[in-house]
Amino acid sequence: MDNKDKTSALQSDYAFSAVDDYNARMYILPHLINKEDRDEIIAEHRLHPCGAATQPGKPAPNHSKVLGRLIDKLRVVGQRHKHTIVETIPWQEYTIGYLPGYRGGVIELSEIKYATREDAEHAIFLQRLEAFLDQYGIDINS
Repeated sequence: MDNKDKTSALQSDYAFSAVDDYNARMYILPHLINKEDRDEIIAEHRLHPCGAATQPGKPAPNHSKVLGRLIDKLRVVGQRHKHTIVETIPWQEYTIGYLPGYRGGVIELSEIKYATREDAEHAIFLQRLEAFLDQYGIDINS
C-alpha cells in the first residue's frame, strides 16, 4: 500500500465524527426512537418551523430543547445537495432547491411547490430528518 493511500484520523476528521455521533446517540436519538415522541417533535416543528413570534412583555418563545438540538444537527451537512428554499413566485410560491456544492453552480429545483415559506421549511425538515434516521437504521414511518 502506498503512503498516499492511507488516510489519517486527522484527514478523515475522526474526532469530530466520533463526538458528533456520540452526541446524536446520547441527546437526540433517544427522543426519536419512539414513534409517538417523534411525532410530537414533528408536530412541534410543523406548528412553528421558523420559531414562534415574540409577544410584547414576554420572553422569546423557542423550540423545545430536543427540537433545537435536532434542528442544529440537521443543519450541519455538506454544501453539495444541501436543501435551500427558492421563492419561485414572490410571496406566493416556494420550492426546495439543492445546492451544487461549488461556487457558480446551478441550483437544482424540485417539482413540488409550497404556498408558504413555512411549508417549504417543514418539508426540508422532514427530508433531513428521514435521512438522519436512515443513518441509524430507523424508519421514519414506523
